[in-house]
Amino acid sequence: MADIFVEYLVVKKNTGKDTLIKLGLFLAAIVISMLSFLILFPIGAGGIGMLLVAGAFYGAYYLASARNKEFEYIVTNGEMDVDCIMARRKRKRLITVKCKDFEAIGPYDPAKHQNKNYKTRIIACDSESSKHVWYCVVHHKTLGETLVVFNATARILEAFRVFIPRLLLNDFLKNRMESGLVEK
Repeated sequence: MADIFVEYLVVKKNTGKDTLIKLGLFLAAIVISMLSFLILFPIGAGGIGMLLVAGAFYGAYYLASARNKEFEYIVTNGEMDVDCIMARRKRKRLITVKCKDFEAIGPYDPAKHQNKNYKTRIIACDSESSKHVWYCVVHHKTLGETLVVFNATARILEAFRVFIPRLLLNDFLKNRMESGLVEK
């Protein structure tokens, strides 16, 4: 059997919460700047004030840009890695799971998972309401029962098909056909 390697990158869409956080960061930088001008400049500490202003705006930019996220999925021979890339400058591994350990897999409906008690939830998709968003549930050795939400592609699902538990296979294949995510 040939090695299986599939990777996919998706950009997270900004939510209202992201926009409010970014706006709040820049408003905080403006307030710090105004206070700096009102307090430090009259007492002759303008140099320190300018450094404080520059630091406040750089900090606001740095933290606001960190809200720009991309998620990368890498499926290699039955193992899926999910990474988060923040502002294209920092990468963090969110989880590594083996497809054979999937307890459930299928198209994602947020309402069906709202009241379930997962120890960890990893929402690694562009938007929970996007088309072709799937989930898997796996018991992870350090994270416990974990829900992983991701954007599925035909190639990713085909890579899963070979390795997922046989008990899940019939439902998986049915859901895959209904979603239209079948490799041609």
